[in-house]
Amino acid sequence: MSKVVSTRLQDDTYDRLSRIARVLDKTPSETVATLVEESLREIEFAFIEFRNSTLGRQSFMKGSSLAVWEVIEIARTYEMDISKVASHFERPAEWVKAAFNYAEAYPEEIEFAIQDSQAMSALNVNRLLPNLEVVSVPTTEE
Repeated sequence: MSKVVSTRLQDDTYDRLSRIARVLDKTPSETVATLVEESLREIEFAFIEFRNSTLGRQSFMKGSSLAVWEVIEIARTYEMDISKVASHFERPAEWVKAAFNYAEAYPEEIEFAIQDSQAMSALNVNRLLPNLEVVSVPTTEE
């Protein structure tokens, strides 16, 4: 269920909103709803912010270039051990816990982003970047 909320915007604010709506390929009303939802999530979850990306608007970890889904994908390789993940990213445990909290609240969003990431193969990327060369780097075991 949804509720209709009416508000008045200054002309310049509406113009700015309209430009953002065009970029997001949404109506101004849809854009307002999206921005309000994102703003509420930023208030409710520590270290979370929303940014534009090549995949659309995504939740990111403040102070980093990492989307929340990227932190969770790496965390799974450490069996969701907060201290190991914090060490991996050289971040405090609270930062990692914030990503875990967000992912717990919005699991479908995170799963969808991880699945999209895993679906990108060299072939898919090569279609976007025709000059792409795949280079294999041998790993060293310690």
